[in-house]
Amino acid sequence: MIAPDKVRQTLLPWLGSRFLDSQESLCKQVAMILFSFRKDRDHLIQLAQRIDNLLFMAVRETTNARMALLMDNGDLIRLRIDDFRLMADETLYLLFDSMEKTPDNQAFIREFALRSGSLSALRALYLLYDHLHSPEESKTIRRIITTCHEPFRYRQWIRRPDEEQDPWEK
Repeated sequence: MIAPDKVRQTLLPWLGSRFLDSQESLCKQVAMILFSFRKDRDHLIQLAQRIDNLLFMAVRETTNARMALLMDNGDLIRLRIDDFRLMADETLYLLFDSMEKTPDNQAFIREFALRSGSLSALRALYLLYDHLHSPEESKTIRRIITTCHEPFRYRQWIRRPDEEQDPWEK
């Protein structure tokens, strides 16, 4: 099972603790949606859309359609429609992380990454399935991540060329 606390941790930078504290069941709902996914019957695109819609409606209803949330640093942030797609994609990494690390799952995630451009799928390939592909493939995945996605989405987990060690080891 994917823990609601992990969902909360994933969504915290996007939604802030004030909103998430007021929406106790939201992280549980997202965790259950991810947990109920079966790759032989479900589609990742539809799963992401379902999470996107759930998050959008929760924010819309809570903010009376203003779509503005108070972040932990005191900033008032107005969420855009595309932010919900990105949040849903971020939660997909929790699903990929919970899957058994097999060549079959690697192929499944790789196909999704190629079709959707999902950063979470690329992240899973780069971090979780590194042992199943060559160093050249790892470099290619890294290059795709760093050239096709905004740095704020990957700087917490990918080494930059100017770093001598992983950011979380500092």
